[in-house]
Amino acid sequence: MPADRVDEAADRLYGLPFDDFVAERAATAKRLRKEGEKEAAAAVAKLPKPTQVAWVANQLGREGADDLIAAGEALREAQLGGGGREALREATAAQRAAIEALLKRAAELRPLSRDLTDRLRALLVAVAGDEEVRAAFEAGRLVEEPSAGGAWPVSGFVAPASTPASREGTKGGGARKPPAKREPAAARRKREEKERRAAERARKEAERKREEAERRKLERRLAAARDAADEAKQRLEMARDAYERATHEVARIEEQLT
Repeated sequence: MPADRVDEAADRLYGLPFDDFVAERAATAKRLRKEGEKEAAAAVAKLPKPTQVAWVANQLGREGADDLIAAGEALREAQLGGGGREALREATAAQRAAIEALLKRAAELRPLSRDLTDRLRALLVAVAGDEEVRAAFEAGRLVEEPSAGGAWPVSGFVAPASTPASREGTKGGGARKPPAKREPAAARRKREEKERRAAERARKEAERKREEAERRKLERRLAAARDAADEAKQRLEMARDAYERATHEVARIEEQLT
């Protein structure tokens, strides 16, 4: 099927060195025409060349970015109320660290200007928080990145794909998923409500555990304070007895001297 040939070609082209894309796209389209795959050849010829930022992101996605994905999921859960403020701070810091690590790797793949680096950072933030962008990122099919203001281009950000493209030899092996379809609004609301309730239960459970831990700590402090008070009382009673004995001795000696 032509669609399979297009996916196969796109998967290979978007994984090539940035400067080889145009020449290889033309060569691939020419080869497909010779093989009688005119529709596939036309589709391949129209595949958009990725921007420098999108190309770098595609390579990062193909290598794998598990830390970023995990941090993004943790941050979304924390934003829904799971774990409280501390969990939110930790998840935010983890996402920031994952992004900075990927930016460092990106500089090794292709030097980017400060503006392009900022755009790559915005793209990685979107990858962490948006399932559709994440799917395109992991598939290595991004062609655009957010503008300086954070908006995506009207023409779209991902190369067309009709079937999952096999990518043997990449990190993790196996097939990569194509960009995910948008979730129906009703299903999304139902899922978000379910997640909200789960997050609220998790938040309450975490709060209950914190209160129990604080109570146990106070109980330990109370027991220690009581022990200290009992010991001080015993010392006070011993001091009183010693005082009385000394007073009696003073009186006895004074009486003998008179």
